[in-house]
Amino acid sequence: MAEETMGNQQETTKKRSGLSFFKLFVFIVIVAVVIAIGYLILKQGANIVSSGKAVALVNSQKISRDAYDERYAQLVASITAQGQSATTTEMQTTIKNQVLENLITETLLLQAADQEGIKAKTEEVEAAFTSNKSQFPDEAAFEKALTEQGYTNSTFKKFLTRDNIIRQYLTAHVDISSATATEKEIENLYDQAAANDKTIPPLKEVYEQVKNQIVQQKQQLLVSNYIQQLRASSTVETLLK
Repeated sequence: MAEETMGNQQETTKKRSGLSFFKLFVFIVIVAVVIAIGYLILKQGANIVSSGKAVALVNSQKISRDAYDERYAQLVASITAQGQSATTTEMQTTIKNQVLENLITETLLLQAADQEGIKAKTEEVEAAFTSNKSQFPDEAAFEKALTEQGYTNSTFKKFLTRDNIIRQYLTAHVDISSATATEKEIENLYDQAAANDKTIPPLKEVYEQVKNQIVQQKQQLLVSNYIQQLRASSTVETLLK
């Protein structure tokens, strides 16, 4: 987003940096949405949804309607903060499906981590909270950013706790260090981008960015494939219509 002054540019950069704490976890819980849809099993929806008790069962563990409503509100707040509409029928359907998939994937990962006795590392959670908070000029700016994303200090710490557990689990099971970018892949991706945007600088100036993009895509695929395998070996029932 273009800013009118250098001061505004710096403030925006700092805010974006602070909000980067959402990105990894959002990726983890969203990445399996498309591939996971094929595994959804619709059972007993009317009885459970009407009682308000659960929106899904993951290996017999209930995902509560309260948890769904809270996460829905958070995603709506995040979308709205980005200047997008969250009120159209199409967007509401997208949000509904995404929130449900996020919760299912998160529950699967936390269940698997629990089976291996993985617990959140309190010192790392606190360090992550402090680090993110320090990227804002003051307490008010930090809390404003949290509010825009639908969080409070308390719910954000809970988010960081879940994120810490999931990071530990995925690190133990997915070797993302195996993802690399070849020279040919870098050249091909750059050529594709340059063909559509003549303002892109020469490859030597954006080489690392292009390389990192390829590596990140491959890392995402590794995580995605692992989550797909985990879900395929689990029993998931969606109860929300």
